[in-house]
Amino acid sequence: MPKKCICWVISLNPASENAQKLMADLNGQGIDAEIFPAIDGRVGTPILESGEQILGNLAMVRHGKHLTASELGCYLSHLRAVKAAYRDGHEYVCVIEDDVVIENLFGDVYRAVLDKDLDMVRLMSLRIRKRTIIEPLVGEHNLVRPERGGLGTQAYVLNRVGMKKFIDYAQNIYEPVDKVFDHFFLFDLNVFAVEPHVAYELVHETSVVKLAKTVVDKPLLWHRLVFHPAKLWFSLRRHFYRFRHWRDFSQSAMPEHKVGRTERAR
Repeated sequence: MPKKCICWVISLNPASENAQKLMADLNGQGIDAEIFPAIDGRVGTPILESGEQILGNLAMVRHGKHLTASELGCYLSHLRAVKAAYRDGHEYVCVIEDDVVIENLFGDVYRAVLDKDLDMVRLMSLRIRKRTIIEPLVGEHNLVRPERGGLGTQAYVLNRVGMKKFIDYAQNIYEPVDKVFDHFFLFDLNVFAVEPHVAYELVHETSVVKLAKTVVDKPLLWHRLVFHPAKLWFSLRRHFYRFRHWRDFSQSAMPEHKVGRTERAR
């Protein structure tokens, strides 16, 4: 591949049928993928590395709860995969969870995306949003600019600038990792997407997250009092970002056709 990039498949069980099929399919489309061992949160709270910190009060203010150990494991799996790619000097990283099935043109679209030098490109999403069509990529697939977060971390590409923005912001942990990407406006991450999606998820097949019953802490009175001011601040940040990039969003519209085969997409 002409640019120095790495494709990680995040998995707790690399020997699983779908992880093996995904690796074979990626290889068959000319992508030299590697397994990135997921951080296992099923057996307890994962240990943080230097620079990583949990902002428990902000989690309670924004979401009324702390991350579960499994959510933290998923979060750290993505963060450390991106950290590893950045540390090793890669220009791009493609991160894929092991519950994903790739479409026939995944490889061609992936290579086309690398020529665009964009902060982030989501290769699939769970939320259907208003978006602006930027340009055609390969076949029926277009590069689009979503107006709001697309939800999900099943498959995406970050360039080196995007990696650095994500790493710097995501070291402070207070919400699930897909929410971090959805809040791109807080750390100036320019997010694009592929439409139709070039991957879809297998429902309930992933090994990355296994939710377990936990004791849930409830927000204190001051958490609840700060909620609305904090929500307003986040909203103002989103509108300011949109104002700064108004040309990119001025022609936004909902898709007229189905954008992918993920059953949960809505």
